[in-house]
Amino acid sequence: MSNSKSLFNMWLVLLAALVVAGVINAILVLSQGLGSYNQSDVVFWGLPMAGYLFFGLTAAGLTFLSSLPSVFGLKHLYPIAKRSSLLAFAMLLTGLLCKGLDLGPLSTVTNLGWVFFSPNLSSPIWWMAVLYGFYLLLVLSKFWKMHKGQWHEGGAFQMAIGALFLSVFSFVALSLVFGTVVARPAWLGASMGLTFLVTALASGLAALLLVTYFQGDNGGSLFDDLATYLKYALAVSLIIFLFRLIVAYSTDMSGFDGFLGMSGSLSFNLELWIGMVIPLIMLAFESIRKIKGSKALASLLVLVGMFAGRLEQLLSANVIPMGVQAEGQAHMVSYMPSLTEWGVIALALGLSLGIYSLAVRYLDLDAIPQ
Repeated sequence: MSNSKSLFNMWLVLLAALVVAGVINAILVLSQGLGSYNQSDVVFWGLPMAGYLFFGLTAAGLTFLSSLPSVFGLKHLYPIAKRSSLLAFAMLLTGLLCKGLDLGPLSTVTNLGWVFFSPNLSSPIWWMAVLYGFYLLLVLSKFWKMHKGQWHEGGAFQMAIGALFLSVFSFVALSLVFGTVVARPAWLGASMGLTFLVTALASGLAALLLVTYFQGDNGGSLFDDLATYLKYALAVSLIIFLFRLIVAYSTDMSGFDGFLGMSGSLSFNLELWIGMVIPLIMLAFESIRKIKGSKALASLLVLVGMFAGRLEQLLSANVIPMGVQAEGQAHMVSYMPSLTEWGVIALALGLSLGIYSLAVRYLDLDAIPQ
């Protein structure tokens, strides 16, 4: 018991170090602006935006999973409902933090408040900015109802429906933001919504499997069921990824040059091999699945690959200078995240894991309806 407590305290110290380092970098961004990022007028979205996509979409997948028992009647998933709901809140909060720091100086971040008072109903970004606030509130309210034992009382069902709806809206709105940019076809247009949907579910399942494993609850049929769901989500994700490859290599549209150029990059290969192919093989063969810790390792690989994939998706459409940007530039520009950008990710990771770890310690995340 004492050894377990010592390990937990060491874990909290590690997470605190990540948060402190991240806060220092966040202050640097808020005070000095985007000059501390290695971004430019060509590569206008980099690692912080990738963090927003990763944490936000993982939260959407977790929200969907937490809604399955109460909304769709899959009662055998009740043991993971509260856990996934809390983890969804932590990741959604840190995803929005990444997006806020992607905006740059404090003056720009505070000006975001005026979005509510100057609506543009035809803008997907406006809808995202407004409804993400309600989404965060609903996820937190839904978890609080579970924590109070009011799983089916006081509007709990309506909160679950609302959180599920807004989680779906989050990746639909993202697909509109990316997919409607005609000048950047590498973002795959209408199919971007399907990409976000399937990969959000895969990363949500991987995150849930990983934390479940480290909590010691990894020997039952429910854990095996989640691994099976992850296997199918990865299979569909791989099919969509291969579709992107086929389109890119069979078209003569210059807008896909960035994606073709990224095909030799580290993020591309991490996404394909570490995030999809290797974990899919690990989960597909029973002889590998039976190895202790194999499902957890596969889940960790999925999360690493999915994070790399978010960065690859961004860069594939904005490493090629366009229009006046192309004057005096190479055909394809390079991008390497700065230490400050990595600091933003450290802050998001430390904060989300810290929130969840403290909840594991002081809240009963395994509670189910009586």
